[in-house]
Amino acid sequence: MVMWLQENWVVAVVGLVVAVVLLWFLFGRTRAEPAETPVAPPAEPRKPLEPVKPDIVAAEPARFKPVEPAPASIAKAPPPRAPEPVAATPPPPPAPEPDIAPEPVAGVANPEPAPPPPAEPAPPPVAKIDNLQLIKGVGPKMVALLNGLGVTSFQQIADWTEADIVAIDPQLGAFQGRITRDNIVDQAGYLARGDKAGFEAKYGALGGEL
Repeated sequence: MVMWLQENWVVAVVGLVVAVVLLWFLFGRTRAEPAETPVAPPAEPRKPLEPVKPDIVAAEPARFKPVEPAPASIAKAPPPRAPEPVAATPPPPPAPEPDIAPEPVAGVANPEPAPPPPAEPAPPPVAKIDNLQLIKGVGPKMVALLNGLGVTSFQQIADWTEADIVAIDPQLGAFQGRITRDNIVDQAGYLARGDKAGFEAKYGALGGEL
């Protein structure tokens, strides 16, 4: 390549110049030329405004419309007022009647109110009848004596106090002293409560059913 340039340098120089000219031509044409600003033509001087002449119109004679008399207003009569309500007068209270006792009739005694009838006594409560022979030491004869005294249940005997025992014991005849000796009151307490197990644990097997 270098040898060719040494031999043909004239051709290379000419080619280079041609290339530079072409480039200048191409790039110089594409460069945008500055746009010229349009110059507005000078404005013509305005003529002075001429005054506008008014059109003269012949005036017509005025026409007067006769004024009609206003109709006389008819005064309306005010509506009649409603009568005011009259307060109802309460009737006067009745005059109290004088307390005048009836005059006694001669020869006739004033009847007195009959006394109320006496209240009937309440019937005595019916005592429960238990098998008193379930108590150890109480037989048929002693049961008959107790029934004669009004004792028919275990609860009655369980409620006896020392005073009751002192009053009842002499009335038992041949069985006197047995109430305390056989613990009849304590036995009756177990039986009145229905505590069969407690009774049998303390006094032995029960001789029947409660």
